This record gives sequence, C-alpha cells and structure tokens, in this order.
Amino acid sequence: MKKYDLSRSMAGFTLIEVMIAMVILGLVLTGLVKMFSSTGKYQTAQEMMVDLTQDMRAAKQLMTYEIREACCNPVGKKRIGFLLDTSDDSADTDSNSIHFTTDRDNGDGDQFLEPDGDADDPGENIAFYRTFDNCSGTPGPVMAAGDRRPGCLRYAQGGSGQPVAANIIDLQFTYYDSTGNVLTSLGSETDLDKIRTVQVFMMGQVENPGRVTSANQTWTQQFRIRVRNAGK
Repeated sequence: MKKYDLSRSMAGFTLIEVMIAMVILGLVLTGLVKMFSSTGKYQTAQEMMVDLTQDMRAAKQLMTYEIREACCNPVGKKRIGFLLDTSDDSADTDSNSIHFTTDRDNGDGDQFLEPDGDADDPGENIAFYRTFDNCSGTPGPVMAAGDRRPGCLRYAQGGSGQPVAANIIDLQFTYYDSTGNVLTSLGSETDLDKIRTVQVFMMGQVENPGRVTSANQTWTQQFRIRVRNAGK
C-alpha cells in the first residue's frame, strides 16, 4: 500500500510565497483604486461642463431673443433703440454691456401685444452686463470686457439685473452697421442708430476648475444676432 506524507500535504505557504501574493494583490488593488479615482474625476468634469454649457446655452437663447427684438417701434412716436449712459456702465451700449428699448405692448395686462409708442411698459427696457459676484446676494461692480475673473451675467428689464449665468469669465459685444463694418464709435444716438448686427462673445468656466484638466475648464460661445427692427 502506498503511503502519503501527511506532514507535507498539510504544510502551508512559505514566507516567500506569501510575500509574492501580497505584492501581486497590492498591484491589483492599486490599479483598481486608480481606475475608480479617474472615473470619478471624469464624471465630475463632465457634470460641471454639462452645467456650464446648459447655463450658457440658455443665456444665448435669451440674449438672441431680446436683442433681435430691439428697436421695435411700429408706432414711431419717439426714438426707441440702443441707449447710452456714461454714468452707469450697466445701462450703456459698449463692449461690456448692451442696453436698448423696444415697444411691445401698452402694459394693460391682456393677452394681446399692443404697441403704444413708448418703452415705459414691463419688458421694454432691456440690458445685459456682467458683475463681479457669484450671482447671489448684492450684485458687485460691472466688469470690463476682457476681465477674466469669474462673474455673473445679468439681465435687467428696467430695474436691477437678475442673474442668468454664473462663472462667466468674459463677455464682449461688437456692433456692425448695414454694410458689415464694425462700429468703432458709439458716442451718440446717431452712431447707435447705425447698429444692424450684434456679435456676442461669451466664455464660461466650470465651478471648480482646479479639479479638472485645463482642456475641460472653459467653454466659449460666439454668435451674431441681426437686429431685425433696426432702421425701420
């Protein structure tokens, strides 16, 4: 009868075998941790970029609608259009803000749009500009074009500006006449009345740029809007 060496069959792992197994297990766990960590960062980056692009697309739609309707003046009783205000940068028409009026209704509250020859009714005095704050609390000072600090895009309808999008790091307006030339001088109502197209440049930044790569920190929109009522 064949005899078995029970002492050999019941022996455990050697120290070297245990150490090799631990090294292999450590390498596997390290790889798994890195994989899950990078996946989490990727999801965070994607989520922040989705939030930013959604806010900026909504801002584009609002600005396009309002600027396209600027200068609507079917009654023609008085001048209605782009405005100057050198004492208040949020109410000026220049490179960092835009301000205009339009005659849509008489303010009687019914369902019909009935222009009345003035721009004194709700929703007829419009401005877009950027302030140095995070869209909460008291609005900060109006920010200049090219200032790359995060700010709040605001939309005013004859009063204080309401927040539209946070973390906007640049907002610039360029104005064109009927021949497509840039209007470099906007110092008078005569100059403003030449505006036919407005180009908007807007750049946003994700909420926590330090958590993502530089390629995923910002998003830019540049678009032109034809002011369809200008010159009529």
